[in-house]
Order: sequence, then C-alpha cells, then structure tokens
Amino acid sequence: MARPLEAYVAPGATLLGDVRLGQDVGVFHGTVIRGEAASVTVEAEANVQDNCVVEAAPGHPVLIGARTSLGHNARVYGATIGPAALIAIGATVNQGAIVGRHAIVAANAVVPEGMQIPEAKLVIGTGRILRDVTQAEIARIESGATEYARLSREYRLGLEAATVPGAQS
Repeated sequence: MARPLEAYVAPGATLLGDVRLGQDVGVFHGTVIRGEAASVTVEAEANVQDNCVVEAAPGHPVLIGARTSLGHNARVYGATIGPAALIAIGATVNQGAIVGRHAIVAANAVVPEGMQIPEAKLVIGTGRILRDVTQAEIARIESGATEYARLSREYRLGLEAATVPGAQS
C-alpha cells in the first residue's frame, strides 16, 4: 500500500495489505498495521502511536474512528473503535468488539472478543465497565486528537520538504 499524501506514516512503521488512512492520520514509530485478511480503515485525525499493532482478521475488518487515539503499545484485532475514543497505553481490543464514541479503554485493560462498550464509558481490567467518562476526560481525548493531528501534519510536511530538492527544512 502506498503512503497517502494526507497522512503521516513514520519511518519504521509497517502497513501491509488493505490499509486506508484518512486526512491528518498519524501512524507513529514501530507500529504495524496489517490488512491482509480484511481491510483496516483509520479515519481522519486519528493517531496510532508508537509500537501499536492493528490487525484485521478474516471476516473482521478494523475501523478506527475519526479523532481516536491508540496509545503506545495498544493492540486492536478485528475490532471497531468509535470516533474520539481512547485506547490507552498497552490496552488490547479483541476480535468483534465494538468500542463506542468517547469511550476509554484504560491502560493495560483488555476488551474481550465480541464485547460492546457503550458511548462514553471507562473500561478497566478484563472488560469491566467502571463508570461514565467525565467531560474533562472527553476534553482531554479531543485535545490529544488535535495535538496528534497537528504533529502528523508537521511531520508529514517536514518529510515532504526534506524530499523536495532545494526545499528549506
């Protein structure tokens, strides 16, 4: 898959198979996105941070919603992540699971196969819904998405400038 001009794919990130990246998406260092078994779609302004693994499974495409953040070392296997959600550092979302808009999967938490996480819920441990997400947490998710979209644009434009003869960097 060719790197789309509107997304940033860091050196050292690997995209395989049917991977579609939206406007101002950031795929950061060491990440692997595998769309050989089914498609992987990462919508606008989402970010897939360092060392994430995103992998579709037969019959289970992956959708990462707009403005969603996958924290460092997060893993998503054949699941759907709604818009403006946060899959925190080291969290795992398994095949067939659906994570709703503004939901948070806490650091190192695991969402079991087929589980549905409603909108704006916080998940801890092994699929335990703890409570509603607060307005402050939603604001933090949105702020993080804005910052990573800015970084994605900055890095993408920096890479493009570095490859154009005579361009200033």
